Amino acid sequence: MKNANRRAILKGVTLGAGSLAFSPFIRHLHASEQGEVPKRFVFVLKSSGLQGEYLNPEGLSHGTGKLVDAPLADYELPSGLVSLEPLKDKLTIIQGLSGKMTRLGHSAHYGALGGYKASPHAPPLDATIDGHLSESLPSVFNHVGFKMGEGNQGVTFPAISAKGKGQQLPFQQNPMAAFENLFGSILEDGDLKKKYTRTGNVLDAMSDDIRRLQQSLPSSEKEKLGHYLNGFESLRDRRVKLVGMQELLRKNAPDLNDKYTSRFKTHHLEAHFDMAAASLICGLTNVITVHADGLDSVYTGIGIGNNVHAIGHGAGYATLTAQDCRNAIRSFHLELIASLAMKLNAVPEGNGTMLDNTIIVYTSDNAAKHHSVGIDWPMLVIGNLGGKLKSNGRYLAYPHYGHADHRYTICNWFTTLCHLAGIPQDLFGQPDMAIGRVEDQSGPLSELLA
Repeated sequence: MKNANRRAILKGVTLGAGSLAFSPFIRHLHASEQGEVPKRFVFVLKSSGLQGEYLNPEGLSHGTGKLVDAPLADYELPSGLVSLEPLKDKLTIIQGLSGKMTRLGHSAHYGALGGYKASPHAPPLDATIDGHLSESLPSVFNHVGFKMGEGNQGVTFPAISAKGKGQQLPFQQNPMAAFENLFGSILEDGDLKKKYTRTGNVLDAMSDDIRRLQQSLPSSEKEKLGHYLNGFESLRDRRVKLVGMQELLRKNAPDLNDKYTSRFKTHHLEAHFDMAAASLICGLTNVITVHADGLDSVYTGIGIGNNVHAIGHGAGYATLTAQDCRNAIRSFHLELIASLAMKLNAVPEGNGTMLDNTIIVYTSDNAAKHHSVGIDWPMLVIGNLGGKLKSNGRYLAYPHYGHADHRYTICNWFTTLCHLAGIPQDLFGQPDMAIGRVEDQSGPLSELLA
């Protein structure tokens, strides 16, 4: 009965939206009816390191010269991961990957998801894994970025994600601006819908003007102008699709509530996660990156008045030690991630749910410490893409940096994600020549591929 209702809804939505755009969401629904489903990836990065020792179940540890591979079902999750207990059979804890090819110190910036040395003040050298996947898994918005920050600007460029050399990706920082960008066409009175349609007409006219100008330019300049033309046309097409998805967006958009205008930035982060879930469910995107905080972020909303940078240097707050603060921040992030995962798990898709076709990665932009040395880069992973990732609840710790058998870096994890996405490649980012030959560091993490 549920499938029959779904097909009836699908048919009605297709008829209503067909005159404007056949949205990616509708294509996804059709695909799932045929047993084909989209692949989705969510990356959540925190600042100041993700301390690996606080991710270990009692009885399991990393940092040795041996591979540790154990089922999580046999162990109790640590207290900081209690929110992930309902997802234990979909959780993978990965320890022992290194990343010394990145910039060390307070942040690896693009290197955290790119596996190369990067600076916040220079253009990215190459794509990061989220940007790379977003270009291979296109949707209305190929990539959606959210960031919790202390500023009020709508769009920011935190030097975390890039879709190619010199092409950094934007992040939405102000939740109200983010809502307007993603779901604005459904706001009350239809003002945004009219605005979107009107903007599309203006962009059409501008595209025509650019084409005419192109014809009169020398070939060396035509290519440059072509990039502008592509940008205008992409923006126009996106707006048309959003207008054509009115009913779907209205049904699945998050409620505009006090979180969006709260003075507490933690509430903004909650709003970002709400929009992330809705964006995936609506089919607005297949790739999301949440830069959960920065060194200047203050978690007043959960009772922590010092910023992340001060906490990283050992400052506590009130009766809380610095470690208490770090634990509370990590737990808060994991509660939001668990909520996102459960929302996806509640949506039927194919032979399972949306979560079955999603990978969520939680890590840091700075490896395991506030002042990173890059020798250990913990990862928490939820989901297995329908069994493609070999995990039904697994703890995997690779031999530690400096031991003879250590040869896996974060770049091997990125190539693993490429294989999971159906775009296999054996090199991503830069090798760590201190470990050994390039060929010894190439390829995915074979233990994790089904």
